Amino acid sequence: MSPFVQSAERLDRPIAGQLLWRMLAIQAATHVVAFLLGAVFAPRVLLLEPQSADASLSVILTMGLFAAALSAGLTVIVLKRVRPLLGALEVGSASGDPEHVLALYDAPSILSLANVAFAGVVSLATLIPALRPQAIDTYTQLALVLLVLTLVSTATLPAYVLMRAQVARTLELVAPAVAEEGLRRLGGEVLGRLRKRYVAAVALPVALVALGASLLADAHARAFDKEARAKDAVDIAHAAFESLGTGGPDDVAGRAEAIEAAAALGFHVQVVPAHDGVETLRQGDEGETQVTVPLQPGAALVRFGTTRLSAAFAAYLLLAMAAVGLVAILGTRAAAFFDADVALATREVRRAGVAEVMRGTIILHEARFSTVSELLEAIDALGGIFREFASAQRRAIDAREATERMRGLLLASMSHDLKAPLNAVLGFTELVRRNPLTKEQHESLAIIEQRGRELLVLIDTILDSARVEAGELEVSPEATHVGDVVMSSVLEARDLAVGSEVQIMGEIQPGIPTLLIDGTRIVQALTAVVMTAARFSDKGIVPVRATLPADQGARLRIEVETSGEGLPVAEREKIFDAFKSAESARRQGGLGLGLQLARSIVEIHGGSIEVDNTDHGGMVFRVWLPVKNDRASIRARASRPTLSS
Repeated sequence: MSPFVQSAERLDRPIAGQLLWRMLAIQAATHVVAFLLGAVFAPRVLLLEPQSADASLSVILTMGLFAAALSAGLTVIVLKRVRPLLGALEVGSASGDPEHVLALYDAPSILSLANVAFAGVVSLATLIPALRPQAIDTYTQLALVLLVLTLVSTATLPAYVLMRAQVARTLELVAPAVAEEGLRRLGGEVLGRLRKRYVAAVALPVALVALGASLLADAHARAFDKEARAKDAVDIAHAAFESLGTGGPDDVAGRAEAIEAAAALGFHVQVVPAHDGVETLRQGDEGETQVTVPLQPGAALVRFGTTRLSAAFAAYLLLAMAAVGLVAILGTRAAAFFDADVALATREVRRAGVAEVMRGTIILHEARFSTVSELLEAIDALGGIFREFASAQRRAIDAREATERMRGLLLASMSHDLKAPLNAVLGFTELVRRNPLTKEQHESLAIIEQRGRELLVLIDTILDSARVEAGELEVSPEATHVGDVVMSSVLEARDLAVGSEVQIMGEIQPGIPTLLIDGTRIVQALTAVVMTAARFSDKGIVPVRATLPADQGARLRIEVETSGEGLPVAEREKIFDAFKSAESARRQGGLGLGLQLARSIVEIHGGSIEVDNTDHGGMVFRVWLPVKNDRASIRARASRPTLSS
């Protein structure tokens, strides 16, 4: 995975732990916006009187508080169910339960529906006479409830989109196999849900606008009707009752007839004998309005009910319903097109296998929606990148095969063209040495022989390193005495270190059991270690000690100590990597290939090599070999490449 992708993924991890707080913030913002807008616009939209407007403010804020508390509680309950999944994603694990993935996927829908449901329950509860403010009649309160539900539903739409985006970012952290398993349990509902959401996204805003406009139209119709009927009530009181006396039977009979005639028109009149002489208009309970009209003498109390719905309002409501239905039909058709585009994109993604990518993406038809069309173009562009990558990989494979062939030719050349002449040089050197020679000639022959032997060891090291890398190094494990291995490597190193001021000494603890090893290979490895220690020693003694520590169990330890300067921690490990310690190569005359081969041979035998600084400033190489081993495991490790590239 790219480091940039890993970095971005780490940056996205906190969203899993913060999902609960983000969802709570969205829920709280939804109710704050919806109910504050209701408190601000209700008096203007519903044309409420000052007393009713003050009462509506308190009741709307109370409804918002209760609805927000219920939504917050449900959010905690819903996300608590998926807490194990969120906890795993927060610490960087992509695993999880498919059931939790499905529950998290459904969370935005559940919470959005709950928002509207809680607002509806709390709002409808205010229609109960004991909970409804006395300054607001039942029908005004019903209009107020519908307005609040409209605003909550409107605010829930963007809240749903925001919650869905937060959940989608969280689900991106889930392992693809787990996410696919969780969503597969929806079966064919996935695209079905997509279609329904599309229709809802188109039809719901129109329905909410229609409902809000209906409430506004109803409020204006009721206000106009109330004003007109109040004027009629005043006119009826003055015209029918002010001219009547109060003493005679004819006046009483005439007043009764007038009251009966007014009742037939929807005005309920009550004549009272005394009044303060001020005409008043008061909103009564159950949607009735009472007008007090001063008379001579007394006053008339006229009660009437405001018309709830007019024919024009009913026609407007039918037009609104027809518009919503038409939009739903168009949305269904558009959703079908979008559904087909998404299905097309899904097929293209699922068909993006190796063979299809190499052939190129084949799109059956153009997508109707620009977002899906861009997705298909991205899929095709990704396929192009895959094709370029596959082509580069094929070229790399061909280059590697060519390199393998060249290496084979090089090894064959080194094995024959270099070793044969070198062996001939060493052979003739030995023949010349048998003849009478001067001191200077003996010294020259010694230099030729020593450098030739060093070159022969280097060629063998290169050849064996190549065999190890190819997993073709041959080993023959046999029961071998530790003393034979250690002393053979000491003698070999002494021969190679002729002319230096370093003395190589071997020390072997008595009682060490025999080891099941390939003696020739271990001698080769120990010789490389001892020669490296000799190069790091200016002069003095390089001890080679073989011991069997009691605290290490069944492991043999062979220590090779230097007398020169040690190396920093960062440099010590580099000496085991061929060609990676250029500075030490220049100082010590080696490239690290011998130590790398030595470590590989020891690891084939189940052991290890480590290096550390000593207290007096030098270094010590520790070679660990298991006392108990078996041939099968040694040969199995030899068949696997162990050299680091």
